[in-house]
Amino acid sequence: MSQGDRRPFVCLLVLVPAAVALGLAALWIARTYLAYRASLHPTVGNVAIAVRLDPGNANYHLELGSLYEYTVTEAHPRRAIQQFREAVRLDPWSPQAWLDLSAALELQGDVADATMALERADYLAPDIPVYQWPIGNFYLLQGNTSEAFRHFRTVLRGTTNYDGIIFSMAWKASNNPAEILNQLIPRNVSAEFRYLDFLSGQKRFHSAREVWRRILNAREDFPAPAAAPYMDSLIFSHHPTQAYRVWTDLIDRGLVKGPSPHPRGNLITDSRFERPLLGFGFGWRVDPVPGVYVGRDTSQFHSPSHSALIQFPGKQNLDYHQFYQFVLLSPNHAYHLEAFLKTDHITTDSGPRMEVHDFYNPRLLDQFSKNLTGTSDGWIPVSLNFRTGPKTNLVAVGVARLPSQKLNNKIAGRVWVDDVTLNPVNP
Repeated sequence: MSQGDRRPFVCLLVLVPAAVALGLAALWIARTYLAYRASLHPTVGNVAIAVRLDPGNANYHLELGSLYEYTVTEAHPRRAIQQFREAVRLDPWSPQAWLDLSAALELQGDVADATMALERADYLAPDIPVYQWPIGNFYLLQGNTSEAFRHFRTVLRGTTNYDGIIFSMAWKASNNPAEILNQLIPRNVSAEFRYLDFLSGQKRFHSAREVWRRILNAREDFPAPAAAPYMDSLIFSHHPTQAYRVWTDLIDRGLVKGPSPHPRGNLITDSRFERPLLGFGFGWRVDPVPGVYVGRDTSQFHSPSHSALIQFPGKQNLDYHQFYQFVLLSPNHAYHLEAFLKTDHITTDSGPRMEVHDFYNPRLLDQFSKNLTGTSDGWIPVSLNFRTGPKTNLVAVGVARLPSQKLNNKIAGRVWVDDVTLNPVNP
């Protein structure tokens, strides 16, 4: 055969395999596309077609297995297990495939094989919460609390999405505070505070105290406001002494500053407003009121270099008690409260004044200093003396304004307050 005669034959040898390969590729693309289209409407029939068209795709086997497992009218547990086994054969590195196989085996009572499948999923995804969550549930249902806690601990370390249900289940499964704290709660301050807040919300204050101690003993840094929900739970549950212990713990850690050392015996925290208003614990609090501005001010002060400013908008006849701080006092004891106030164009006959009242029962104690209106000529000292009764141990000290009984009763203007002191008399 001459060289000219061989050329068409050589071209044929090249083109025919290429055409066959191209045809096979087109067939594969077509089958893959048709399988995808069939799977868009996930019924047993459609996904079964997708499996036949693209049998090497593990996801179709997983989807078909789930339909056999959970579709009431098409339930077929054995076929579900077959599909899940095929999925893990095709993709042995998929933790979801092993989890689905484990769940199907467990439902059929094959706990041993279910456990082995679960262990494989755990090996593949040891630190991923979305996989550790069902693993923990499996062991919890099997009564293996310690193993369940090990997996739930990983979940808590990685996400906050399951906090409430994990904490609740832990108490139902164990009801052992020490076991839950030591085996379940990760040793990081974020998870510990979340558990602390859960316990506080459940009024489990004895267990919460142990969590708080662990947080303190770990010496890990945390922002002081993180302890605010715990203190508020104690305060509003009538445990002010315990709340104040938490406050002193924050003082000892240097996270907040306690009452001003001058004058001697003053029980007010930040009496001169030299630090930002804390808004929690036993610091100054501001409960928002529409239109009323409250903040620190440097334009006016009695002692350098700040005061607190409250500005009223002139739109309401306010019953105002929303700028205050909690103070822990001794029952059956005498106290003296003093402050310096300055007013600017305070309207109506009822202006700002200082107030001290029993936080839990104002009928036991609720006293006011003199009423200030108009514009004052400089700073005016106001004071009041009071005595706590046998049931009073927590008071709120702050600025108040009582509603006016007159027609022109909408309060406007500004008031500054500075150098607030609260001292025991003859301690």
